[in-house]
Amino acid sequence: MIIKDVIDRLADYEYLKVPIELPVSRLKDLVLKNRGIRSIYVEDNDGKVIGEVSLGRLINAVTAKRRCSARLSARSLLSCITPRHVRDIMDAKVISARLDEDVEDVLMRFIRSNIKEMPVLDQEGRIIKNIGVLDLWEVIEN
Repeated sequence: MIIKDVIDRLADYEYLKVPIELPVSRLKDLVLKNRGIRSIYVEDNDGKVIGEVSLGRLINAVTAKRRCSARLSARSLLSCITPRHVRDIMDAKVISARLDEDVEDVLMRFIRSNIKEMPVLDQEGRIIKNIGVLDLWEVIEN
């Protein structure tokens, strides 16, 4: 069984798609307005997914400046540099699935990567759906 065969039975989890040049402060505002969002995908001008930003990485980037002490040392200087754009904090490695992949292989990728959601991408690298591990597991078990 492949993802294409079961995709209609899987929930579509909410996510954000943001451009690579989006300011981090704007991303923070978007996330705070959409509190149910757990997945943030970065896309290029053609809508192709080129990265992702975890909530932890976003929070760390936004709060970095406040954590810096008045006395800087060479060791703490790097942690005081605040990123300005999404490209500065994104992870270019996106764990994803394709329509032609075996369902059990995708489930194992979820488990190995210790993630709860992942995008299903089309051949051009655009998001079709954002699926969850429990929904996929349920399909396999039934």
